[in-house]
Amino acid sequence: MLRRSTLLGLLLAFAVACAQSLQEELDALLSVNWLRYGSCGVVVRDLQTGETLYRRDAERMLIPASNMKLIVSAAALHLLGPDYRFHTRVWMRGTLTPEGTLHGDLILQGLGDATLEMRDLHALAQQVRRAGVQRVTGYLLFDDSWLDATRYGFGWSSGDEPFGYQAQMSALCAERNAVRVYAQPAETVGEPARVRVEPETDYVEIVNRSITVERGTRNATIEATRTRARNQIIVYGSIAQGSEEVFIGRFAVENPSHYATHLFRQALQAVGVSIQKGIVPNLIPLRSADTLVRAVPALRSADSPVRATALRLGGTVQATVLIAEHLSPPMREVAALINKPSDNLITEITLKVIGKETRGIGTTQAGIESVRAFLQQAWLEMDAVHIVDGSGLSRINGVSPENFVRLLEYMHRSPHAEAYRESLPVYGVDGTLRNRLRGTPVQGNGFAKTGSLNRVSSLSGYLR
Repeated sequence: MLRRSTLLGLLLAFAVACAQSLQEELDALLSVNWLRYGSCGVVVRDLQTGETLYRRDAERMLIPASNMKLIVSAAALHLLGPDYRFHTRVWMRGTLTPEGTLHGDLILQGLGDATLEMRDLHALAQQVRRAGVQRVTGYLLFDDSWLDATRYGFGWSSGDEPFGYQAQMSALCAERNAVRVYAQPAETVGEPARVRVEPETDYVEIVNRSITVERGTRNATIEATRTRARNQIIVYGSIAQGSEEVFIGRFAVENPSHYATHLFRQALQAVGVSIQKGIVPNLIPLRSADTLVRAVPALRSADSPVRATALRLGGTVQATVLIAEHLSPPMREVAALINKPSDNLITEITLKVIGKETRGIGTTQAGIESVRAFLQQAWLEMDAVHIVDGSGLSRINGVSPENFVRLLEYMHRSPHAEAYRESLPVYGVDGTLRNRLRGTPVQGNGFAKTGSLNRVSSLSGYLR
């Protein structure tokens, strides 16, 4: 039987004149018919006094949806630190001639930066060009071995695989592992709409089955879907002449590591670096540069602008040199990229990176183990915490309202209180709360994380 599960955790930092009145008002608000057969948990606590002003089913474990991001972003600030940055690196392997020909390969290495965008790939390409590389006789390889190869979370819906909000996970990401599709009417009625994708790329195939109809045609609607397990997007429906360009949607790609490398090759071509062969995975994962330099001391050079390493291949030694690197924004800013727009991909990759950095294993499960240890430190009741992913896409997650309030209290008193609060959407101002409670006294005075799945709604945060 389908049930509605609603989770609400609010911390109130203002004086309440009459707790009894608040109790009566919230009871009345929650005594609605559509909640009659559902589950609803609420906790309201005063941050100044620690007094619990209202509670209903506070210990009941409910589906948190995207309120899970509160847990991951809090853990990331504590376990990785507010200044932590994700890295993306480009390595050169082989021999570079004075004329700019690399007799060897370039390797694009992903180290968990899910914030990487096309402009960052262009900046990396420019670094490669400045390093003297103009032509590559070998391959452009991608290395995503830093994290595991599990692309989807446990309990995720297969029906959501085509869409950008459930993009595949990878240590090497670009453009949130998705493309954005737009359409505008053709010049002539009866012709297909003009469709474009961002970033501009031929990595995805567009099958255009749409049609341009006469100006003023009612109910003209243009839509798209992605063929499952293929990088093929089918556009269908109609668009009326005279219409402005419309955003159809954001669609996930298959094999995100290959996608990121495909975009990087486009960026390289734009700055004059050609790749003679194709794009393939790097089958011998890159190891720590420092370890490899110590293994081959002759490659170490105090005055070298790059770091040299060595990979032993078939009994020979080939120099592998770091020639370009991109750093993400610091974690204090990444937390806002997670919480304000409720970004699922960044959250999931951050959870894996927590596992990699704290336990040496780049998996969701390793990240969960470290997050649970952090939550225990924050005095949550661990029997009322069940975590299977970081984003909240899974309906198998379960957390009590009381635990969310305990987490918010802990973060309010932590060294990361300001960064954490500022990462949250603001009522009537930005993020997923930009359209809520505008023009009310709450606008600009509430900071909270929303969450929604089918028949689930959640909200947790701070209110002045």
